[in-house]
Amino acid sequence: MARTPIHRKIKAFIDTETTGLDQNEGEIIEIAIVREYPSGISDRWSTKVRPQHIETAEPEALAVNGYTPEAWEGAPTFDQIAEQVKHRLTDVICIGHNVAFDCEFIEAEMRRVGIKVRFYHKIDTVTLAQEHLVPCGLRSLSFDNIRRFLGWPLEGRHAALEDTVDCQRLYHLLDRAGHRQRLYWRLRNWFRSARS
Repeated sequence: MARTPIHRKIKAFIDTETTGLDQNEGEIIEIAIVREYPSGISDRWSTKVRPQHIETAEPEALAVNGYTPEAWEGAPTFDQIAEQVKHRLTDVICIGHNVAFDCEFIEAEMRRVGIKVRFYHKIDTVTLAQEHLVPCGLRSLSFDNIRRFLGWPLEGRHAALEDTVDCQRLYHLLDRAGHRQRLYWRLRNWFRSARS
């Protein structure tokens, strides 16, 4: 099978919400994928995912993600969406905030349903923030702290689609950010600190 040249690959911005931090025990309970084509056009897809082993979930993770049985009533199980996830993530560049976490969870869920996937091309917005925002005064690489630093609203955080859309926005803001942009962030942070 011929591989797509890297400059023509689809960028797939991804985020998962999970029942814990260990992909061998936790489950994905929400997933979002925003595919961005070389033309710049994007399509968005997200779904809640009904957990099969809620009894092993970490209560803190469920609280952060807003999980309730009522809110997830009627959601598909992962095996019902696995083929769609595979289709959306085949031959793409995966981009996320702490993208290894999301990719490892997706790979583990796919293994459980008998589908093998592997993500070779990944870009982490944590690394981009480390390079571009930490020198300008960012003190923590959590997505909420980055939102605060950039003056973005915090509403909708820890919902997969909103986090994925913000990740896409962050990627485009930081990808190849130049000296002028970094100077702006540095000065804005300095003025903010001086006022407080």
